[in-house]
Amino acid sequence: MSTNGRRILRWHAIALMTLTPVLTCAAYFGWLTGFGPYGGLSDNPMAIVGLVQAYPLMGLVAVSMWLGARGAAPWRYSGLAIAAHCVPFSALAILWCPIMDSPIAPAIPLSFVIHGGGIAAEMMSLRLGYGDII
Repeated sequence: MSTNGRRILRWHAIALMTLTPVLTCAAYFGWLTGFGPYGGLSDNPMAIVGLVQAYPLMGLVAVSMWLGARGAAPWRYSGLAIAAHCVPFSALAILWCPIMDSPIAPAIPLSFVIHGGGIAAEMMSLRLGYGDII
């Protein structure tokens, strides 16, 4: 069983489907209690609105990636994943100063790891190719 783009796409989808509910719950927990990396959301309740929309949307992207890993053109779903990760990754870079001045700054390194890692994984899957449908 060799590693190919389909396996990477599928494992990436599984990771995103796992992270989506975990991070959504962590955001709600931080907002309600004021603790954890999202504890700053209690001071800025409008910030949670974006997170509780963005995380489930990434979950939907993950479901499409999972389904696309078995399809005839998985490279399209790798492209979708790259594009989906580029949006928050670029927003973090462009809005770095105001984000780092905000109370949710402790959550930002993890966000860079998640989105940067997702982009790298799908670039690797494009590089390796997708082999036969499995």
